[in-house]
Amino acid sequence: MLASVAAAQEAPKTDAAALEELKAQIKVMQERLQSLETKSSAPVAAPVAAPVAKPAAPATQIRWEGSPRFTEASGATFKLRGRLLIDGVNVNVDRDSGPTYKSRQYRARQLFLGAEGQFAGFAYRIEGGAANGGAWGWDDAVIEYRTKSGLLLAVGNQKVGGLENLTSIKNITFMERGPFGDLTDNGFVLSAQATKIGKNWSLRGALQGDSINKADVSSGAYSANNAKERSGFMVRGTYAPIMTADDAVHLGVSLRQRDTGGETGFTYAAAANTAYRPQTSAGGVLLSTGAVGKSDTTVAAEAAWKHKTVSVQGELARIKVNRVTTTQSAANGGKDFNIVTGYALASWFPTGETRPYNASGQFGKVKVLQPIDKGGKGAFEVAGRYDYADLTKMSPNAVTALASQPGLATAGTYKGVTAGVNWYPYSNVRFMANVTKAKVNNRRIGTVENDANVTVFQARMQIEF
Repeated sequence: MLASVAAAQEAPKTDAAALEELKAQIKVMQERLQSLETKSSAPVAAPVAAPVAKPAAPATQIRWEGSPRFTEASGATFKLRGRLLIDGVNVNVDRDSGPTYKSRQYRARQLFLGAEGQFAGFAYRIEGGAANGGAWGWDDAVIEYRTKSGLLLAVGNQKVGGLENLTSIKNITFMERGPFGDLTDNGFVLSAQATKIGKNWSLRGALQGDSINKADVSSGAYSANNAKERSGFMVRGTYAPIMTADDAVHLGVSLRQRDTGGETGFTYAAAANTAYRPQTSAGGVLLSTGAVGKSDTTVAAEAAWKHKTVSVQGELARIKVNRVTTTQSAANGGKDFNIVTGYALASWFPTGETRPYNASGQFGKVKVLQPIDKGGKGAFEVAGRYDYADLTKMSPNAVTALASQPGLATAGTYKGVTAGVNWYPYSNVRFMANVTKAKVNNRRIGTVENDANVTVFQARMQIEF
């Protein structure tokens, strides 16, 4: 029985049944194949990358600008600055009457250190040191604040006017500013200054006092109870109708008025293109009025032009001197008079450099195109300058003998020519050589004749940061 059942189960299928089973299997396989093709053609979602954290900005950034400038995340900055100027000076004074004077000196023209920086809306600049072998003193000592409108307010020891005067000694063409700089006397003094600089113009004005290096005094020069410090004001405006990297035309005017207060009268004196003052065995110069000015008003005009490697500039000033009275000083008192002084210079870089000019009405640091550490030869500059000064309008007074009025014997005229050669191996290093030939013509006072031919040779090595 069981055997018959099993045999019945194993009996072969009919052809019709086998065909239907095969069709069912083929249909299942087609459905599976279609499903696989659909899955393979579907877009594959890109894997989501984990966010990468950006590195945190350093708290303080350091940038090299001759020395490191540190900048904090808040925007506060700090930078050390300084300069060292080492000179050799040879002076020969050949006088028409009197002994010839010769001098040779090796000296530190300036050895200065300082710092600058800013935080919030305020900035500061301070720099000082020993100059000309003297005691420590300050040049820049300034606190500044810039308003939202761009007006710069500054209080401290600073300069206000003059093209050559405002251009740093580190960047002027010659080693010194010459008689024009000496006589106009626009040096560093304590002042409150406001400056506005436009696209191609500038305007600045200041209330001025005396130098920050001046010691406090308790008595005056002519009256013990008048200890007022000198004071005054100055304004300067500039305009550059042409101002590009290669070309510039500069025009400027300035006005300064000052009063001695209770101090000794202003002295108007100049040397032949040198800060080394002695040109006589007594340590004096051959062009000087003595302390004759109770107050003065200086009007000056300035102009410059540059085209690529060539530039010229000049300034002319008239100083109206209101003299001290003969009651205040029998030796220095007298009638008011005018002083006229000026200069003109030309410069050329055969190596292709240019003097950079900016809208504040100043020339900046020369950028050396091929410094020697890059395989170049540095920058070379050749220049010439003519200087003029006329102090002869100072007249004698009638209350004392001519010989007792010492300024008369040296209140003459100055005419001089200076030739200079500069080599800049790097933008922060400069070697300089200047030769000056000058003629001083003074009035004869009795047997005293202070006319002289002055020859000055100077050389300098300068490094600044």
